[in-house]
Amino acid sequence: MLTKVSLINFRNYTEAGANVGADLVLILGPNASGKTNFLESIYYLSRLKSFRAPDNLLVKSQEDYFKIEAVYDSRKLEIITQLMPRVARQYKIDEQKIRKLNWKTFSTVLFVPQDLNMFDLGPSLRRKFLNQTLSQINMEYALDIVTLEHVLKQKSALFGQILEGRAQRSDLEIWNQELARVSISINRARKQFTQFLNNSLNQVYADLSDFQSHLFIVYKGIEAETTDEFLEKLAKYHEAEIRSGQNLYGPHRDDFIVEKDGKENIYNSSRGELRAQILALKLLQAKYLDAHKHKTIILLDDVFSELDETRRSKLISSLSGHQIFITTTEEHHLPKFEGDIKILNIESDQIKTAK
Repeated sequence: MLTKVSLINFRNYTEAGANVGADLVLILGPNASGKTNFLESIYYLSRLKSFRAPDNLLVKSQEDYFKIEAVYDSRKLEIITQLMPRVARQYKIDEQKIRKLNWKTFSTVLFVPQDLNMFDLGPSLRRKFLNQTLSQINMEYALDIVTLEHVLKQKSALFGQILEGRAQRSDLEIWNQELARVSISINRARKQFTQFLNNSLNQVYADLSDFQSHLFIVYKGIEAETTDEFLEKLAKYHEAEIRSGQNLYGPHRDDFIVEKDGKENIYNSSRGELRAQILALKLLQAKYLDAHKHKTIILLDDVFSELDETRRSKLISSLSGHQIFITTTEEHHLPKFEGDIKILNIESDQIKTAK
């Protein structure tokens, strides 16, 4: 359990902190008071990155560094990110410096209002759902995603150089080989996760919503099982990629859809059904992470205002056994909860424990 969080120069906080050792922590405050910023610091402790901004935007205005300290399962965690005079980062667990790759604390499942539009918006949000899950428990996957982004940037630069006569088409070969390698690896992990979701999706959806429809996730990936097969398919896009300057084939274009009773859900579900389907996916995300790491911490950022009272209650009940952090403007949004509750009030850039 996370029991303490302290912030220095993080977002709007000059110096603030709170004891958070409870099953459920309710973070109260008006809009723009810093509730999400506090939640963001917990996410950062898990992932060493924000879910909405680069590090330089996390440092309080006029300051040159931020610091996050916390206690999780009796271990002391410390993160310092410095911008000036040069960018530097330091990570410590129990006073011992460690490398970023060795930072292992807790996993998180994040709910933000935008998530409730996962099926309405473009595929990038659905790929983000896959990446946020798999990167937390699979280091190879996390590194493959970083490599994928690098390879795509290198190829994009080469497309322009080839058209200008400053590079040869053969210069793409080494990057295509690397793209094939990481694409097969990423595709394999995503398919395994999709299968896990399909194994339990209907039961979780029914428990959460009382709807009895049959759901099935269809993963729309690269459809290649080997690097040779990937390269053969990629070759068909070769000229079009150069002319357009875009990478047209690879896992960066993957997507998935949910079918409800054999038809795509976006055209076959009410707004309430779509939201219940998304919540079911998030609950399964937590279950998947639980199976690979310590109990997952749940972060709910102003999601309750988007849900009716029945779904709030079912969601909280389904998350029983996890430590939960909830931001909201109104205390009455909190449904009945069996467990310890701590209420924090955000006032004047300070975090105060309610009496």
